[in-house]
Amino acid sequence: MSQAPIALVTNDDGIGSRFLLELTSALVERFDVFVCAPDGERSWIGHAISRHQRLVPEAIEGMKCPAWQVNGTPADCVNLALGHLLPKKPDIVVSGINLGYNVTWPMILSSGTVGGALEGTLEGIPSVAVSMALPPEEFDDIRESQGEVRGDLLRSLRVTARKAALFAEELVRTSEEQEFVVHNLNFPEFSTEETTIMEVEPARIRLGSLFAPDETGGYQLFYRTEWLDEADPEPNTDLAALRQGQASHAKIDFSNSSSANG
Repeated sequence: MSQAPIALVTNDDGIGSRFLLELTSALVERFDVFVCAPDGERSWIGHAISRHQRLVPEAIEGMKCPAWQVNGTPADCVNLALGHLLPKKPDIVVSGINLGYNVTWPMILSSGTVGGALEGTLEGIPSVAVSMALPPEEFDDIRESQGEVRGDLLRSLRVTARKAALFAEELVRTSEEQEFVVHNLNFPEFSTEETTIMEVEPARIRLGSLFAPDETGGYQLFYRTEWLDEADPEPNTDLAALRQGQASHAKIDFSNSSSANG
């Protein structure tokens, strides 16, 4: 192993996500990278830890670094990798790149991407969650293709990955161990090298019911774009930055529970 810092990478869209692969490609230029990610999508699952599921890591060939897929949650993947798969404690945990944004308190606290980063934070490791907004009309197709994008979106994804890797490198140099902070990065649909990252706070909105009735008589999670479209965010929040097409960085400080009240 080289003298480069070690990065553990996970996500909540599954190990086959193109967004994960682009992030890994950017990180290997600056880190010794290990990937441990779910074997399929685990979105909206927060920091869930599997209680009754028997976890079985499976080595994955063909990536640019050692990699495993796990039949569990993002937080499972990080905890399992830290305890059993990595040769030593990593210098940073990077979770993402998520398909779509993770802004506002309700989405942040429900996000599997943030949950994976939180597990690193709880182990005293600097941790970053990275997300990239997508055109709403294209989201379902991109999700079904596991993040296959082309043209301007692919260029934006690669810029996002490079900027996330640079952020992670700087965080390793400056972060203090045992700091219970998740660094939540959100990038716009179309980032360029000139895109700067604004320091923001998470917007405080209420989503109401997350579920809609389906044809079986039950209820299914149904994302409504009007949740954010109709919100009136305060200036200097992650939602305001998203509206302006800006990248944002919010520090989610879990050592100060009062920051999430309201």
